[in-house]
Amino acid sequence: MPTDLQSRTQYLALAEFCQSVISSLSDYADGKGDLPVTELERARTALESVKSGDPHKFGQRAAAAFGSYEQVRTLEEVWKPQQIDDALDLTIELLQIGGGTKAGASAKAQKLIDLFFKLQARALWNFEQPKRTSPPDVGELCRVIRNA
Repeated sequence: MPTDLQSRTQYLALAEFCQSVISSLSDYADGKGDLPVTELERARTALESVKSGDPHKFGQRAAAAFGSYEQVRTLEEVWKPQQIDDALDLTIELLQIGGGTKAGASAKAQKLIDLFFKLQARALWNFEQPKRTSPPDVGELCRVIRNA
């Protein structure tokens, strides 16, 4: 089942991406590090590709996440459209701060952490609990029994 494993791996890649955003923002929110501009740029690029709905962007590796059906589906399971907008807005607002600090930046970082934490949890859940599908012959068996 290489295809199943390959699609399940997409969930792990998404969880890793979320963890990278969460850990770098946590350090910033706790005053232990600088604003993680690189991670925020990666998140902004990925969120903009989802929001644009451009399927050609999904396959580009520059987007770091949301490059597969499984990843986008997971995002849509967890975040409502408004939350996607909120995450993108928070990311852009934090990037506008640049390397410095600004009042309220820590609270914005915490809101973004919360959003990515929920997404990470769902990605890990989807990896651990893949949807089971019936083998093709079971459907045929059910039709035969129903018609008997």
